[in-house]
Amino acid sequence: MSDAKIKIINDQAKVVGEWAMPTSLSEIKIKPAVVHQVVVAYQANRRSDTAHTKNRSEVRGGGKKPWKQKGTGRARQGSIRSPQWIGGGVVFGPRNERNHVQRLPAKLKASATLMVVKDYLLNNRVTVLQAWPQSPKTKDFVAVFKNLALPKRKALVILSEQEKDLRRGLQNIKDVTLLAVKQFNMYDGLRRPQWLISQTALQELTKRLAIK
Repeated sequence: MSDAKIKIINDQAKVVGEWAMPTSLSEIKIKPAVVHQVVVAYQANRRSDTAHTKNRSEVRGGGKKPWKQKGTGRARQGSIRSPQWIGGGVVFGPRNERNHVQRLPAKLKASATLMVVKDYLLNNRVTVLQAWPQSPKTKDFVAVFKNLALPKRKALVILSEQEKDLRRGLQNIKDVTLLAVKQFNMYDGLRRPQWLISQTALQELTKRLAIK
């Protein structure tokens, strides 16, 4: 085990123990370039093109030549669906046919996730709670956040499989995002400045991320 110790507190914000950061996690070197690469890939993969314009071949109508080629004194025109016409096709407009998916090696994504976890742990951005209140009521959870001085900070609450019944009480708290351990990813983690996780969920998370 490493020398890095993470404090474990109860719902009254009192220190009741410590969690030693595993050696495999402490030995990882944080590389911002790698984290940035994975974040860009996450954003690209979540991107959906909704803006779409029609070109001249997709616009309805315009099959007839507006007027004859010669003799009118006007410029020659072949279709009222040409781009220069109002209601005509759009040139170089946005299309929903692009594929923004970026595929990265699984090991690279896993490594970037561990870097983010380590960074949050070392910078005191992870609050490890001994256990959640037994009563899954919103007012009890609000009291916990108040005791931990986290009510005004946008926090990410990471829940284990055993704590899934707590969602009903936690989801009513403003500026709090809930995420199951099995859904945890570095992109959603980076979007919140503070994580709140119980000992049970922390053990489940380290097992899922293969931290030893």
